[in-house]
Amino acid sequence: MINYLKDFFARYFYDEEHYAALFIITIGIVILYFLGNILAPVLVSILIAYILNGFMTFLEDKGNSRTLALIATLFVFSLFYLSIFLFLPFLSRQILSLVSDIPQIFDSVNIFLSNQLSDYTISSNQLDEALVNAFSYIPTLFQNALLQLNSGFSAVMNALLYLVIVPFLVFFLLKDKDVFISYLNILLPEKKNLLSKIWKDVNLQLYGYLRGKGLEMIIVALATGIVFYLQGVNYSIILAILVGLSVLIPYVGAILVTIPVVLIGLFQWGLDSNFYIFLASYLIIQALDGNVLMPLLLGREVKLHPVIIISAVLIFGGIWGFWGLLLAIPLATFLRAILLAWPTKDKALS
Repeated sequence: MINYLKDFFARYFYDEEHYAALFIITIGIVILYFLGNILAPVLVSILIAYILNGFMTFLEDKGNSRTLALIATLFVFSLFYLSIFLFLPFLSRQILSLVSDIPQIFDSVNIFLSNQLSDYTISSNQLDEALVNAFSYIPTLFQNALLQLNSGFSAVMNALLYLVIVPFLVFFLLKDKDVFISYLNILLPEKKNLLSKIWKDVNLQLYGYLRGKGLEMIIVALATGIVFYLQGVNYSIILAILVGLSVLIPYVGAILVTIPVVLIGLFQWGLDSNFYIFLASYLIIQALDGNVLMPLLLGREVKLHPVIIISAVLIFGGIWGFWGLLLAIPLATFLRAILLAWPTKDKALS
């Protein structure tokens, strides 16, 4: 065991820079663990600014001045950001309507399952008991979650937080990027060739992932919303947002979001032909996303193994709840990129 540890440290920590890099990464993880919930708006602002900085750099490379590139970038961000909040009144009304309909939705599912299983050798008492055990806690769970979501949207502090603080932070992170980088350089060791190499590799993978996932989320949400609206689906905005957000959690997200989609479809139409058309359109969107859109936007260089994805969702979701679910895959991608970029003594000698 001792020899193994000696070989491990000799291979991965053969220079003092490696220990400095490990210390900085460890400090970052500790801060995120203990202050993740408090710093969630800051982390979201950093991610947004990080993505927008790529667009701003692209405009600068085309010969535009930094000021003009900054104005154009902030204009695009403002249009997108304000459009989200224009939907909040409609979303809030749909949430309230869904909350009131949840008991009826699960009653309908109960009746539907009872009818489908009526031909099997199961007594009505056994069926009722099984259904009660399976569904009794779900309406309360969904109602509490949706009420919290709705109250979060309507609360003044949350509105101020995301309407004012996030754009404010994004603006200054973009405008004073060089200032923040100089502050960061003060905290870093003088010898930082290793950190520069790691960041270069991490930046390449992480930016590609965040840009691709952001575009994928917007496209899937818009496509789902338009298709569901044209079909007259109840709660089309809620479902479009859920389906859009589900792409941030590969595999797990698609499975979880299918449950409310099917339940709402059954509640609205039963096993009518409209339900099958609705379900087919949803499955087509999911198939196009998984087989066309995601490979086109992301490629394979940032693809995570399903085991890593599920583990990241469980770990970060358990630590930070909702924000942990949204940030789980970016953080896992970030850590994976660091591991892949970390130099070893074998590579250094070759």
